[in-house]
Amino acid sequence: MDNLDKGENSIKFALLYRDVQVTADELNRHSDIITKECRKYLIGKICERERTLRVAEETVDSLYERIGFEFGYSSRSMQHVISYTRAVDHFYKTAPDIALSVLAGRIQRLSSENIIILSKMELSDVRVIIKRLASEKTSVETILKEQKEQTQIKKRGRPKQKSHGLPRKSVKDTPPDDPDSQIMALAYTIPSWISAIETNFMNINFDRISLAAQRRLIKELNGIKDIAAAMISILRDEE
Repeated sequence: MDNLDKGENSIKFALLYRDVQVTADELNRHSDIITKECRKYLIGKICERERTLRVAEETVDSLYERIGFEFGYSSRSMQHVISYTRAVDHFYKTAPDIALSVLAGRIQRLSSENIIILSKMELSDVRVIIKRLASEKTSVETILKEQKEQTQIKKRGRPKQKSHGLPRKSVKDTPPDDPDSQIMALAYTIPSWISAIETNFMNINFDRISLAAQRRLIKELNGIKDIAAAMISILRDEE
């Protein structure tokens, strides 16, 4: 399987199990067809959910050790895995395109530690770093250091705003983010949702599912339909 297929599978798999519990057995079975970034992300999701369900007798360290043993991580390493998962979730909320690129393994040279560091930086700086990684051979550490220095220079050199009137703009101010980024992220992820729904639809045994499950699914599908109709209406009004 080539990297493109792994990337697409990873996006679909991560979106499918982002808010639904994936079992350790299922994740291990799919390890060969998803990226290592996606696998680590979902291990963190498993650990986060298990932490909310743990019994009082089980300490957090014991839980990390138990889950880490299933995936080849130490208890201490599991803390790092969870931090990585939270960093990816941060980008999923603020810049979905970056989160999906990370899960698909498309951002080269970034370690999980780098992803955690980037999640604590300004989004505009993150985009500059990612662009440089794609076009330069400079080491990741150097790029991170230089971008942090540039940010500090901008902050020091930015003119003070007067208490009245409109704030002054400086040529050093960071340009605004691309207004199309969120729309394009949706356009990119929706095909994955459709594919996930189709895959599950083909495997459902409708004779065995409960009435409660049917009603829950109908409710969620109607929710998708309603928000889709609302967005289409707004977009058409803008044409």
